[in-house]
Amino acid sequence: MGYKKKSSNKGFILVETLIVSVFIMAIFSMLYTNFFPLIGEYERFRDYDTVESIYIAHWARMIALKGLPDSSYNTARTNGYLDISDCSLYTTSDGVNSCAAFMTVNNVSKVYLTPYSTTVFKDFVKDNNSFTRSFREYIAYLPTYSKNTTKTPASGYYRVIVEYISNNTYKYGTIEVFKG
Repeated sequence: MGYKKKSSNKGFILVETLIVSVFIMAIFSMLYTNFFPLIGEYERFRDYDTVESIYIAHWARMIALKGLPDSSYNTARTNGYLDISDCSLYTTSDGVNSCAAFMTVNNVSKVYLTPYSTTVFKDFVKDNNSFTRSFREYIAYLPTYSKNTTKTPASGYYRVIVEYISNNTYKYGTIEVFKG
């Protein structure tokens, strides 16, 4: 009668548990290091180009198309931007009234008209301390839109950039303008 010695797997189970634990910790550390910076970026840019701000920018575009004279577009093309927040720039009484109502109802503080490519405006705002820090950060966040060479002021393309206050926070939006 031979007795067989029973082998013990206790050491193997311990090693297997350690390997699985290290593997799971590696996955969690990768998720942590990659996920939390994304949350930070979201919190930093959550006030940029929201549905509400695009809607407000849309109405700023409609008012600009309806009431701004062609000389305003030429000024924006020449200077790289034009502050169209002043409602007296609009040529018709309907444009002036629409602008004033729009600015008041939406709590808009600034509206800018720029060429489609915002490169000149970005360079101007970057070094100019007359703009708020949050506005300079928003403009730095925006792409230059310079790769699209078909959309130029000569072909009638501009951008409207809107700054407004909602819930005691500055928010921003931009939209394309086609002045055909």
